[in-house]
Amino acid sequence: MLTKTKQHSALISLALAGTILAGCASSPQFSGQSVTDPLLRKDVYATVERLFSAVTQCRSISAVDSRIAKIDQSPSGAVQKAEETWLVSGCGTSKAFNVVMRADDKGETDFSVSPQP
Repeated sequence: MLTKTKQHSALISLALAGTILAGCASSPQFSGQSVTDPLLRKDVYATVERLFSAVTQCRSISAVDSRIAKIDQSPSGAVQKAEETWLVSGCGTSKAFNVVMRADDKGETDFSVSPQP
């Protein structure tokens, strides 16, 4: 019984490693600082990706470098609003985007993305 458990654990580990490696192959390199958690980053990235493609005609983002421009916090320290600049690179070109995130009354985060001039 112990052997089956070890084999099962090994198979799960291999499947997880394969998933992680596959995700790395198709995901851009993220660097810099951001207030986003992984889920919010994924949502913001999807919008940035569409805008970058529309502006540059490039569908292959290789890197995203984010920088926090401004943070507004409540007295408890919770982030109420954050403004970031995401510098996106791909196909030999780079474009900067303004990302504004606001906490809502439901504990979620609304965001907007716009290209910098």
